[in-house]
Amino acid sequence: MPQTKTLEYRSKYLIILTVVGIGVSLLAFFFGISISISNSEKDFQRSADQAFSRIENRFELLSQIDEDLAQFFHASDEVTSSGFGQFTRQILERNDFLQQLMLAEVVPKDELKSFEFSKQEQGYTGYKVKSFGTAVNTSEYLYPVEYYEPVSILSSLWFGKDLRTLSETQEAFVQIHRDSFFALSEPFNVNGKLSFLILHALSPVVEERPDLGLSEADTYGVLAYVVNIDELLELNSSSLKNVNYMVEMDGREVFEFESSAVNAFFALGRFSVEKTFVFSNASMHFQVSHYISLGDIDFLLPLLIFLSGLLLTGFIYASTRSEFIRSELLQKQKEEVSRQVKNQTRQLRHQAASLALTRDQALKANQTKSTFLANMSHELRTPLNSIIGFSEILGKGMSGPVVEEQKKQLEIILVNARGLLALINNVLDLSKVESGKVEVDIALVDVAALLKELEETFMPLAKEKNLTFKSEIKDGSESIYTDHEKLRQILVNLIANAIKFTNSGGITIEFFSHLEYFCFRIVDTGIGISREKLRNIFDDFYQVEGSASRTYEGTGLGLAISQRFAELLGGFINVESQEGDGSVFSVYISDLNQMEAHKKSLNKS
Repeated sequence: MPQTKTLEYRSKYLIILTVVGIGVSLLAFFFGISISISNSEKDFQRSADQAFSRIENRFELLSQIDEDLAQFFHASDEVTSSGFGQFTRQILERNDFLQQLMLAEVVPKDELKSFEFSKQEQGYTGYKVKSFGTAVNTSEYLYPVEYYEPVSILSSLWFGKDLRTLSETQEAFVQIHRDSFFALSEPFNVNGKLSFLILHALSPVVEERPDLGLSEADTYGVLAYVVNIDELLELNSSSLKNVNYMVEMDGREVFEFESSAVNAFFALGRFSVEKTFVFSNASMHFQVSHYISLGDIDFLLPLLIFLSGLLLTGFIYASTRSEFIRSELLQKQKEEVSRQVKNQTRQLRHQAASLALTRDQALKANQTKSTFLANMSHELRTPLNSIIGFSEILGKGMSGPVVEEQKKQLEIILVNARGLLALINNVLDLSKVESGKVEVDIALVDVAALLKELEETFMPLAKEKNLTFKSEIKDGSESIYTDHEKLRQILVNLIANAIKFTNSGGITIEFFSHLEYFCFRIVDTGIGISREKLRNIFDDFYQVEGSASRTYEGTGLGLAISQRFAELLGGFINVESQEGDGSVFSVYISDLNQMEAHKKSLNKS
């Protein structure tokens, strides 16, 4: 009965754990969505600010253009069509958002006939002031276009048209008459492009303003700028897509442009950015808004968070369930485990005793091997020295004449005998080190004399291969307490290898102090060593070129012995190399007198 209750409790616990885990995962998912929406809002804010900055710059440019044109008309007694064209042509070429510049005369209705007659006298046969479509100008003034730029077939359609009859300019002309000389029309299509007109009255056209002191001669008319909305607002730019523009001027909505393809019902949010600035004497208020759709959301992070939560919930569920099962199994296995532990303890003790015996036997065998090699190497050196000595005597003809063919054969005997002797010497040295029979003879070593001796020894070999060979003491260190012979053997092995594996360039030996060590650095420009082979170069009998047809001869013991000698001298050998780019062997050794003094002080303390 208690076991049944325990199982029910655990099942309820697992259900609650699963529900909580899924709920937390969903919360994390929606939190990630909110972060993504916030990032989209920030990106939109940044793009909108940049767009507003460009729009404001262009309206400032329009203000300057408008001021220049106003001064141009006020400064001229009579403005001709050609003069207007010359002045405005460069403005249009430099500003791609301006489609057209026009000047509309201000003509009272009672003077229409005389105005048309004057135009006919100027050469415009059959000139008539016309309306746009069927619209009628209800104002007491007409505004026929007199000058326009650029001159083309399409733009010439504006000539003589009364701007007041264009439906999109009705409210703009009311604004001019009411309280200002500046107004903006509603959007309309010009040559297939969405545009609007900026209207600027060069002087008052309403006679009810006598306080300004302007006569009829001061009235030139109304300047009209045809502005391409796409270019002005950069709607084709990739920086701001799917947005809605709303523009108000002096509190009046001028136009609203909707380019967003997102339905507000399906939108995840709506962002708006507003900007107000002044153009001429009018206050302009821009608002750009953007609906966030599913396509604007980066679902990668929220999905990763959600899936991670589900995986974590599943992992905790599986771990908890397995823990419940494991606790039941552990109780049943306790006695069995205890029994097995006792058996394994006995086995481990037996194995430890066997391993200790095996280790002792291996150490003894290794000692026996080293002793055997040392004895055999000693016994082999004596007859080899005799072979070398007698071969040299025979080669020199001291025992009688020797023909040329015999000399060649004797030289082969000498080369092989000396190689064998070198191998035996290396084996003997290695055996002595391993058997612990090598003693260190500490003496004061003159570094400069040692380097000079090495130069005299190896300079002929280097010259035979056309290599440079030099040594250098890089700081004030000139002597060191160490074992002269072992240090010399280390350097001889490394320099010989450097010359053997270098075909061009040279070898340099540097000596300097480095922290608590003294360093001999042998730098060559030889064939180098690949990275995968560097880790084994100090192994016994290891050769970088290991094939039977290798180019360079050797026993593979020189570096192994050198490393062991360096350790006896309180240091080590480090190598840096790259295949095809030379090698640098650095021998670090300690001042043995200082090492001994330091050991004694540690023992006393």
